[in-house]
Formats: sequence, structure tokens, C-alpha cells
Amino acid sequence: MELKLQDGRYVFDRSGALQTVEGREELLQRALMRLAARRGSFLPDPEYGSRLHQLGALKPSQRAAAAKLYAAEALQPE
Repeated sequence: MELKLQDGRYVFDRSGALQTVEGREELLQRALMRLAARRGSFLPDPEYGSRLHQLGALKPSQRAAAAKLYAAEALQPE
């Protein structure tokens, strides 16, 4: 169980308590965070994140294959 995030911020319920996620929603949240974070930007774990931000530097014909590779690489720990 993890704390729920929405638009990069923690989500609170009506009583002011932090909401949590679990199961599929938790897995989806973790996957989206790994894909959105730039690989190497999280100092405690330099392997966290993806290289998807680098796709613009590639030729258009190379982007689809690279996107699959970068996504798989980022999600492998999950």
C-alpha cells in the first residue's frame, strides 16, 4: 500500500487524512512514476526512471523501437 498521488501531489480525503492506493491502482501509479521520472534524476537510486525524454534526439524511424526499449527498461524492476 502506497500514498496516493495525483498530478504530483498527495491526495487527502475529506477528514484530511492521506489516501492510499493498493492492488492494480498501486501498480499503475508506480509504473507511471517510473516512466515519467528521468533516469538518473533520483540520487538514492540512479537506475530509477526512464530514458523516454531522450526520444526527441532520435530519428523518427528509430523512436518506436527505442520507446519500447526505454519503457521495458524502466519497468523491469516492477
